Amino acid sequence: MLMDPALGRVIERCRDGDRDAFEEVVDRYGLQLLRTARLILRDQALAEDAIQETFVKAWQRIGSLREEDPGPWLTRIAMNESISSYRRRHRFQALTERFGRLGGGKHEVSSEARLDLAHALDQLHPDQRAAVALHYYQDLSVEETARALKVPVDTMKSRLKTALRRLRQLTGSEEITP
Repeated sequence: MLMDPALGRVIERCRDGDRDAFEEVVDRYGLQLLRTARLILRDQALAEDAIQETFVKAWQRIGSLREEDPGPWLTRIAMNESISSYRRRHRFQALTERFGRLGGGKHEVSSEARLDLAHALDQLHPDQRAAVALHYYQDLSVEETARALKVPVDTMKSRLKTALRRLRQLTGSEEITP
């Protein structure tokens, strides 16, 4: 859908680096995008972070916006950011709850359990520890982790699976699944 001429002028000013014009875009679409993010994330703070990241990316990529209403374009960015945030949070929570690092909200974890995980991580091969750190703690996807460590994706999957199996052995946790 083509945008109205007034909005088109605002977008053109944004392309020229006018931050005040971009603030108009934020004012116009921010609440709508925040509602979308909240529906996906079910967490106000995470939704706000996702929308902040949405607008940062939109500002960086404003030149790629065609001569159409920016609403759907911004919504796609917001949805992708929200979904990524959801995945990162759940991937990190899964690891921490499995191994007692932070405990999540389900039960209190002793400092002894935290030390067990830290000690277990120390005992992993550096390649496995790097894979776990990048994937679970830095929130990278398997593909991004593989790219960062310059190994094939299948190798990365194998490293993560082996690392989780070894962590299970070292912590004595049998209910853990990758």
